[in-house]
Amino acid sequence: MFDKKYSYLGAHLQGSEIRRLFATSMRPNVISLAGGLPHADSFPNDEMAGAVSGLLTREKEIYLQYGGSRGNRDGFEAARCRMQKRGIDVPAEEIIITSGSQQVIDLMTKVFVDEGDTILMEDPTFVGALGVFRNYKARLEGIPMQEDGIDLDALEGRLGAGIKVKFMYLIPNFQNPTGLTTSIEKRMRILDLARQYDFLILEDDPYGELWFTGGPDDVRPIKAWDTEGRVVYTSSFSKIISPGIRIAWAAAPSGVIDRFDMARQMMDVCSNPLMQGVANELCSSGFLDAHIERLRGVYARQAETMLAALEKHMPDGVTWTKPDGGFYVWLTLPEGTDTLDMLKNALDADVAYVIGSAFSPDSGSRNALRLSFCHESESAIAEGIQRLAAVVRKRLISSE
Repeated sequence: MFDKKYSYLGAHLQGSEIRRLFATSMRPNVISLAGGLPHADSFPNDEMAGAVSGLLTREKEIYLQYGGSRGNRDGFEAARCRMQKRGIDVPAEEIIITSGSQQVIDLMTKVFVDEGDTILMEDPTFVGALGVFRNYKARLEGIPMQEDGIDLDALEGRLGAGIKVKFMYLIPNFQNPTGLTTSIEKRMRILDLARQYDFLILEDDPYGELWFTGGPDDVRPIKAWDTEGRVVYTSSFSKIISPGIRIAWAAAPSGVIDRFDMARQMMDVCSNPLMQGVANELCSSGFLDAHIERLRGVYARQAETMLAALEKHMPDGVTWTKPDGGFYVWLTLPEGTDTLDMLKNALDADVAYVIGSAFSPDSGSRNALRLSFCHESESAIAEGIQRLAAVVRKRLISSE
């Protein structure tokens, strides 16, 4: 009955490959190395409960009422607290609080992109961003990744060929899906190219505080060097408090924030005032800094477990990234191996991953896959890699 009534946009909406996989990967016996879900034991349950109780005792008429569409004082202070630790200092007028960073990606595309406009991005990149860009009918230009970030020669070649770019989407720290980090030198050059060729940068930084090695100077956001307002920066509390808090933010010139504000008023009116308060309580008390330090240790151990298991069990010809932080490892199989076709075998072996082509703007990376070390226990990670390696070995033997 409804098929003939959908709008053109409604009829052509594209969902997430990862969301479709979740239903299968969440079967009781499946070890899921697929989704980027933080470990449940990492959630600060008691501290969040205490913050909620205190806020509602003091000012429930504020925290249970509608909030401002740009955010409230708590949200601004929490966002500024995190950014100042990363070298970014902007006033509240240049911040909007959103219901997750995914909303920022949608707002950026809605406000700046007309059908057919070009967006540059890493290849591979975050599947959620690809879905937004495709739904707005943007033209996607992927730039190959190297060990230290995007291939600058390829980027300069595309720009020099005369393509007109609205903005470039980047995840410079512990990138999703590869786990790679863009070098400081490349960050500076990308910003120079944005000035030279007059395009904007959407810098997505959800993992930037979750480093295992190095420190804040190694993961300094591009926004910290931006003197022209060319970089729209977004980050989130999803990975450092919990995804369910649904509090993220964007930092941009006030005129851009005004446009984002007008666009978001038609979406969800405002972000949760109570959760903005919780985020600020955890930040201002100093708890969150100590909590993030603990998370670094947890995820470092889980990453080490995965890398050791890969080294022990994977057959020759398989390579993988070695992240310095974040949630992900990118596995590359020999050319000609189709990880989509192999996924059924993996699920039959009770282990799940995400196919590489889901992250590619042109459906490439068919011989690659993403592994997450953030959600399962260390013992489950080790067992999951052993199961996956058996599937890979069998697939490679059958293709000889």
